[in-house]
Amino acid sequence: MPTNLTASSAAFTRRRLRNLPAVAASARRLPTPSPAGTCAPRHLVDRALAEPVARAYHYLDVVQDAYVKGGEPRLLQSYNNESELLTTAFVYDNALAALAYLANPTVANVRRARLIGDALLWVQAHDERYADGRVRQAYAAGPMRFYGDGPAFPGLRREGGRAAHLWPFGFGGSSTGDMAWAALALAQLYVDTRIAKYLDGTVALGLWIAGQESGHRHGGYHGGRQADGETPERWASTEHNVDAYALFALLAKLTRDRAWTARADVAAAFVRRMWNPAGRHFWTGTGEDPEVINTGNVPEDVQSWGLLGLGEDRYDAAVDWVTTHLANTDGPVSGVTYSSQAKVVTDPVSGSALPSNPHAVWLEGTAHTALALLKRGRTGDAGRARQLLQALVTAQETLGAGQTVGRTGDPHGGRLANPGEGGTWTGAPLPAASGIVAATSAFETGFGFGYFGRQHVGTTAWFLMAAQNFNPYQ
Repeated sequence: MPTNLTASSAAFTRRRLRNLPAVAASARRLPTPSPAGTCAPRHLVDRALAEPVARAYHYLDVVQDAYVKGGEPRLLQSYNNESELLTTAFVYDNALAALAYLANPTVANVRRARLIGDALLWVQAHDERYADGRVRQAYAAGPMRFYGDGPAFPGLRREGGRAAHLWPFGFGGSSTGDMAWAALALAQLYVDTRIAKYLDGTVALGLWIAGQESGHRHGGYHGGRQADGETPERWASTEHNVDAYALFALLAKLTRDRAWTARADVAAAFVRRMWNPAGRHFWTGTGEDPEVINTGNVPEDVQSWGLLGLGEDRYDAAVDWVTTHLANTDGPVSGVTYSSQAKVVTDPVSGSALPSNPHAVWLEGTAHTALALLKRGRTGDAGRARQLLQALVTAQETLGAGQTVGRTGDPHGGRLANPGEGGTWTGAPLPAASGIVAATSAFETGFGFGYFGRQHVGTTAWFLMAAQNFNPYQ
């Protein structure tokens, strides 16, 4: 998943169509939302979550409207203005936001999900270099000027009509996991609306992922393409292959094309090879030597996503590994952290002078874990999930105050620019107790990036899905 990088950090590398005429034409205003959006909202896990959920949706609405309002397709800025990432909109976070809206598919929420989906289709069709179905790691959500006299972008659409992917930050790559999440969001939009262009976009992304099949002995799909857009990653991620499996299984149902089942089997076989029966958890995947399993750092996400995505009971002990080995308490908030190394690292967070707090709670992962517990459904799991969800509410109500989003007072269209270089990034205040920060304190994951106490679209979206027991993989 995308990182909470500072501007000085390197890009995070986690992670055949001949043309795309039906996938996305020009960005245009949405028509009247489909009647499919009138279906009843999903039930909350707990009625006490009604107000926090409403506030979280309000946060997403505010961020979505921070630069553009109305029916114009657009992406959400992933973090608050003060994050030092300017108007960066990670594709992963936007896919989650669309899915969170679809977790409660009112007319208004489906309309907002479609704004994101149509923006994803637009960038897919308007890349400056590729027409093979991929999208990039991140784009500009609004006006911004890069550090050190770097280029300025007016927003999602660059001069010349091309999509403004953020190559100066190193966000020009396409990871397999990010592509799968974008495709899952489009697929779920198709399920809700039955509008063919969303399925077309899903298929295009799925075919691109299928082209990343690894030729090494553990199989699966490798990590995608690096920031230059060309160089393939050598490693393969268990998490990415869970994502790919879920996507391909869904495409098999939607298209009735058995080729997707075969592609899903490739991903599932890799995931099963990464199971550690002695430790009862998944390894993160292979390393830079793709023949060797990386056993040096065990992350949370693949443990919960393995259950949510594969849906196989034989792996449900991985959730217990998370709650046992990654449990953390930081002030009033108790949850889980990112990985086994995050529990012990105290050096400065990558790209920052801040020390890593080994007691920090990774709030996105806490939401993953709550949803996985609800999915598993053993005795006591629902109660533990509610405790984690309440911890997220505590974070929502106590952390992240004073942060802003949207246009600034800069005379150049209200753009965000480094205050140290004569710019500003102070926008409009975010609504109180609405968005959820990525982490309770700054911490290093052990994978070369960190998270900070910044309000985060992705974390808030995962809270919304968990609070409504909505599995985005299915």
